[in-house]
Amino acid sequence: MLNMFVPAKVLAPEPVRGLAFGEAGELQKDFVVRFRSAKGTFLVGSGPGHCLCGFDDWDALYSVARTVMGQAAIGWLALIHFWSGDRYELVEREVDPGELEACTAIEVGEVVILRAQPEEQRRHRRVVRALQERVGSYVTLTFKSGRALHGELRHFDAESEVGRLDLTTFVAGQIFSVTPRA
Repeated sequence: MLNMFVPAKVLAPEPVRGLAFGEAGELQKDFVVRFRSAKGTFLVGSGPGHCLCGFDDWDALYSVARTVMGQAAIGWLALIHFWSGDRYELVEREVDPGELEACTAIEVGEVVILRAQPEEQRRHRRVVRALQERVGSYVTLTFKSGRALHGELRHFDAESEVGRLDLTTFVAGQIFSVTPRA
């Protein structure tokens, strides 16, 4: 089963590939308790069959959630995947809905808080990931100032966000993009 908590009064969104949300159906008790003090709407997910056993169209779920966030003009919402009637000690994970690679399967009993982040924070996370993945390879670093440097990415420390391209030291916050070179 799937539930969605929207911190606003909303109407049920349009279905995506058979995944629909409405106000009728089972609400997971621990999820309701978790958000009982927040004002909003609880929605219940349903598929083309009687249940969501074997559900794995996570792209459809995140697509519905992004649509709801946009239409309601809200900065966050919460989702839970659960088995009917089960109780859980909830585990929460926060996901930026604009980071498509972070929009992964939701484990049973897991609460995913979708919280929109500014584009600059998204871009910075992509730069840090690219730098981590490309140590030892030749890249072009484009700085926010517009300057570009080409060379071998010899070192990058994700914790300090400091790296070295050939003999030049840089900080990830200075970098606009990382492009692999042949």
